[in-house]
Amino acid sequence: MKNNKVASVDYIFRKPKFPVIVNIDGILICGKSSITLSRRLAKINFQDEKTFYAIDSTCEGWSFYPNRWLLSPLTTKKRWTKIELINLFNNRKNKNSEEQEYSKKSLSSKRLDLIFMEIFSLLNK
Repeated sequence: MKNNKVASVDYIFRKPKFPVIVNIDGILICGKSSITLSRRLAKINFQDEKTFYAIDSTCEGWSFYPNRWLLSPLTTKKRWTKIELINLFNNRKNKNSEEQEYSKKSLSSKRLDLIFMEIFSLLNK
């Protein structure tokens, strides 16, 4: 990463539908675009050769490979449910003490993509 330029995230097979949320061991990193996501991920010090879960705006599961700076649709967690997404947000490590949890009430009346976008908006502040 020369001249303060951040390497952009590459994709295998196809691009995810942005925005994207990446779960780095309980720390949620989000990006509205490839550039934003790359800049935020570049601030993380990746110690080992792990793979991390990522979720795109269609709530499709992806894998992030930091050693190759790559997002792939090939993952063991292909579909995310409403409650899994909410639990991921509520139990994340990078939250402020005054932040409220995302409500688990009336989930049947909310669409999954709407929940994703609301959670993304809360993370993107």
